Amino acid sequence: MTSTTSEHERPEDPASAAATWFARLQAGDVSLQERRDFQRWLNADARHADAWKAVDGVWNDLSSVEHDPAFAALRADALSLDASRPRLISRRGLGLAAASLVTAVGGAAVGWRWLADRNPAAPVADEPVFSTAVGERSTFRLADNSVVTLSTDSAVRVNHWDRERRLTLVRGQAYFQVAKDKTRPFIVAAGDTSVTAVGTAFDVRLEPGKLSVTLVEGRVRIAGDSPKGPRQVEMTAGSRFVAADRADWIIAAVDTAKEAAWLQGRLVFDGEPLSAVVAEMNRFSARKLDVSDPVLAATPVSGVFKTGQIDAFVAALRTYGLVEVGRSDAQRIELVRPAHGA
Repeated sequence: MTSTTSEHERPEDPASAAATWFARLQAGDVSLQERRDFQRWLNADARHADAWKAVDGVWNDLSSVEHDPAFAALRADALSLDASRPRLISRRGLGLAAASLVTAVGGAAVGWRWLADRNPAAPVADEPVFSTAVGERSTFRLADNSVVTLSTDSAVRVNHWDRERRLTLVRGQAYFQVAKDKTRPFIVAAGDTSVTAVGTAFDVRLEPGKLSVTLVEGRVRIAGDSPKGPRQVEMTAGSRFVAADRADWIIAAVDTAKEAAWLQGRLVFDGEPLSAVVAEMNRFSARKLDVSDPVLAATPVSGVFKTGQIDAFVAALRTYGLVEVGRSDAQRIELVRPAHGA
């Protein structure tokens, strides 16, 4: 599946670039132009040739890794992209791919580069992490043909698969379209809570002190710790689960089309207070909105707005006489009450 990430990054370090080319050249539809591009890259720098030898030289020893879902997910994502723009997720993902190749036979150079970059709590090198920056949205396909779409500033880790298909939502929000496989449940871990599905579509969002799951179709089972102790509940399509600090679990009916609008780059609001609307818009933009006036913050807002379009959002509010702009710079925009509402 073609990634929808707003900006695509061609790997700059030789090892990551070699991993990208290696994955692409395994496909059966490699064009003559791609092979010429590869040859130009290979000849451009002696380090490129060394990196290529490191990746290519271990391939015959990877029979046990080739079918591992973590590696397969990386390879499937690479081969699904536009042939004219060779890319494997992000630079970190590329480092993971290369590290999984080299560490499989005890190599150290590429694996060390990734290990030096990670934090102490990061997973082992063959558990790839897919991520997005603020304002980005990205889609990738897993080895079982399930599809994951990451929202702004989000990350998901593909864990080892055996009798179950397990992923971990590291941060942010992700939408999962799960391929049916009754023999292997699909499990998404978020904090100390897990969401289990067989074949379904659902959204998981992780915020400080709060977890929410929106079920678009099918059924899922949620298990974890609640204020009343360990619990397990089942959800049906058209409902939303919320677990917040010091509050019991809540499941209620929800407009799934509204909740999933971010997949099309839109946010839908229906009478939400301006403070909540601003918080949601801010998630998708590096330039933030400020609304400190409590009266203005409580103003109900309805409408459909494009993610990341802060200036257009402010212009719409001004057009309807809801706000004016106070102080403004490259980082922030202050929203204030219009003169007639002061």
